[in-house]
Amino acid sequence: MVGVKLEACGVILAGGRSSRMGRNKALLTLGGEPLIQRLARRFSAWFPQVVIVTNTPEEYAFLGVPMVSDRVPGLGPLAGLEAGLRASRYEYAFFCAVDMPFINEALVRFMVQSAPGYDIVVPVVGGEYEPMHAVYGRGCLPSISRNLEARRLRLISVFDDVRVREIAGPELARFGDPQRLFFNCNTPEDLDRARRWLEEEG
Repeated sequence: MVGVKLEACGVILAGGRSSRMGRNKALLTLGGEPLIQRLARRFSAWFPQVVIVTNTPEEYAFLGVPMVSDRVPGLGPLAGLEAGLRASRYEYAFFCAVDMPFINEALVRFMVQSAPGYDIVVPVVGGEYEPMHAVYGRGCLPSISRNLEARRLRLISVFDDVRVREIAGPELARFGDPQRLFFNCNTPEDLDRARRWLEEEG
């Protein structure tokens, strides 16, 4: 039910290099606030625990949100996944990349509520996973550790080892256009498009 906090941790992945943007994406403004603040504000309304995964915590101290760093820096989102799951007080955590400004509350709630009995709940668009907008459970941790040690660093390297619930097709489409739901602000052009979309929403 909207308004009731979910029994899960909300984890913001803020560790990307922002190479295509040319500056830290997390601090770019959309609708008058930095992307990371926009996400943290929404997560704080949805989850009883919110955590930011970053190796530069000084940049986000102004948010007043707990932060954790990768156990081994430089290994990408898989290391961030491990850090976020270890920090979670809950069996499940919803992870989202900091540059995804149009996540949908109803979809997030549906995904978290679909998690019991699975280790991962993940959207699938055009046959491709959206692993940076997914629910992960503690049951993923052994596989994450093995893959980090073997330097198999893609998030989906974990998927074959655990129970995965896919959200796709009509089940996903009822929450909106996937092209917007999972839109990433990777480039200045992407940010301009996001600003136009926000203006259209009014």
